[in-house]
Amino acid sequence: MHISAVIVGYYPEKYILDALLLNLSQQVDSVFLIDNGGCETIENSGLTNCVRIILGKNYGLGYALNRGFQLALEKGADYVATFDQDSQPPENYIQVLLDHVQILLQQGTRLGAIGPRFFDRREDPKTYFPFFKEESGNIKVIHPIDSSIPLIECDVLITSGMLIPLKVWQDELSYDENLFIDLTDNDWCFRVRYRNYRLFGCTAVEMGHAMSEAPPKRLFSLHYFKTSPLRKYYNFRNTLIFCRKPYVSKVWASRLKKGLFIRFFLTLLLENNRWLQTKMTFKGIRDGLKRNTN
Repeated sequence: MHISAVIVGYYPEKYILDALLLNLSQQVDSVFLIDNGGCETIENSGLTNCVRIILGKNYGLGYALNRGFQLALEKGADYVATFDQDSQPPENYIQVLLDHVQILLQQGTRLGAIGPRFFDRREDPKTYFPFFKEESGNIKVIHPIDSSIPLIECDVLITSGMLIPLKVWQDELSYDENLFIDLTDNDWCFRVRYRNYRLFGCTAVEMGHAMSEAPPKRLFSLHYFKTSPLRKYYNFRNTLIFCRKPYVSKVWASRLKKGLFIRFFLTLLLENNRWLQTKMTFKGIRDGLKRNTN
């Protein structure tokens, strides 16, 4: 069995990326660092199973992931683990996920992907993010720290930390390159489930990750992520585009639109440079309503 890891990098913190490369090089057979910009070379690192792919410009997350999967396919990979540049998986990460993949396959599960329970590595105390599952017309929030169940079926996983059978990506389920960044993972997960694959969160392993430019603000049941004005644009644009896809239920579309409404007002309260943030928000709303991805 061949396991590849695909890391997408864009002006990373070097010491965190170096630690991730070293970690994964010892857990998988091949590592592909897709350089969207600003990633220092790894040719002289001594990590013989790591390759840096320089794209020359930032083509977005979806493009970079698809390039990584194609390279993994050419390498003969059976599974691909996808990571952002700032994640910190434990040393036994891949093996724990593989063990649970085998359990699911033995049960006859049509597996789309499996991922960890995760937390923002900058927060103290450690707080796990929940999983979400639509049931009977409602979105159920599942807190992994409260669960003794090692596998939680869910509707969506974050890109970083996912372990994916390569044959799923080959089943006409490549990433949507038009989204550029925000909701790329949501869109892929929803399309995968629409094709009757199943997604699982694995509580037997956890991973630290940085979800945004700053630690999240936790207000009631909402996690607010402070982002750059450009990320605000993509978040609003892509959410409005995503909500009208045929594989997105009315329940999920309603939840996501309500979230945008709340985030708009929190932007006015919590963000710096509110004028530019608001300008990019309205631009994202305009292009989202027009379904403009140019």
